[in-house]
Amino acid sequence: MYASFKQLIYPHKCMICREILEKNSIGHLCDKCYSFVLRNNLCARCGRPYNIGDQYCVYCNKDEETVIEQIVPLFLYDEKFKKAVLRWKYSGLRKYAKGYADLFANDLCIIDKLNIEGLIPVPLAPRRARKRGFNQALDLTNEISKLTGAPVYDVLKRVKETKAQSQCNKKERLVNIKGSIVMKTDISALDIKNIAIVDDIYTTGATIKECIGALNRQNSIAGKKIYVLTVCIGI
Repeated sequence: MYASFKQLIYPHKCMICREILEKNSIGHLCDKCYSFVLRNNLCARCGRPYNIGDQYCVYCNKDEETVIEQIVPLFLYDEKFKKAVLRWKYSGLRKYAKGYADLFANDLCIIDKLNIEGLIPVPLAPRRARKRGFNQALDLTNEISKLTGAPVYDVLKRVKETKAQSQCNKKERLVNIKGSIVMKTDISALDIKNIAIVDDIYTTGATIKECIGALNRQNSIAGKKIYVLTVCIGI
């Protein structure tokens, strides 16, 4: 009875469009928004949708060298999904992490498919962490871990405050983030081969590259495959 009363006062809403979900719904999205989860005709490298008849993905720089095996997004970073991520980050809706984790773990089953053996959250700048009260990437990582058993390695930290990446253009982002992330714990000795770095948004990839650079400087990913799990991806 309490659950029914709670649903009446605080009805479950779709994380994306905020439509009220059916009272017996067990998911976190309405049917319409669920249909936008990225699944088909995706680049095997950058995770963006493209015409599979094309010679190569138009979003990928096919000549760029990268240690990233694959980027796995849930949604494109358009206006409605951007608003959902902003609510998650800035309105304290930490329950969203459970919904996104459920899509990664139980819908896409990506942890099992890629045999991911460890999860690394992107760190948040200390000032932003204090102001916000949580790191959404760490929350998401912990929720994925709860559902799959993949261990969390919170081994990265920010060592300097930077301007928000969203306030920078593509060229500025690389400069802005440079030298801001270091390792706080070495994982080179861990007997794991597949690692996923977890974040909320992937646009230019500058933050992820800085994370990988920090791991590389300690030789922590030698012989390991690196994947990226992100809620939204820009095109």
